[in-house]
Amino acid sequence: MMEMINEEDLHFRPIDDKKSIGELVQHVCELIGADLEIMRGTSQEMMANYYTKVKCSTLDEMKSLLQKNVHDLNEIFFNMKDEELFEKTTSYWGLQYSRFEWLLEILVHFTHHRAQLHMQLVQKKGNINIQLF
Repeated sequence: MMEMINEEDLHFRPIDDKKSIGELVQHVCELIGADLEIMRGTSQEMMANYYTKVKCSTLDEMKSLLQKNVHDLNEIFFNMKDEELFEKTTSYWGLQYSRFEWLLEILVHFTHHRAQLHMQLVQKKGNINIQLF
């Protein structure tokens, strides 16, 4: 979907109090890395620093961030032993999940925002002919 977006599209905001396409793309690209940090137990203050550090200004930067975060996700989970997968970790706000449960949360989070992006692109461009599933 990112290949269909141009700089003009980034400012499209179909609902006034919701994210623009650009803000949504930024979030889609950063959320895997952010959720991995949360899974590791990163503090709220360090999460604020993470979001500042990964703020992108171009589509190419966003694409690179997404590629990096998908790579990191694969490296972490493909190299994890079963016992590590089922160890519990706690978020800075006290939510506790096993790493496997965190993985499910990351995937659901990503899928949710990917669907939002799809909807906004259809609103902006018409039928974009991209299968979500």
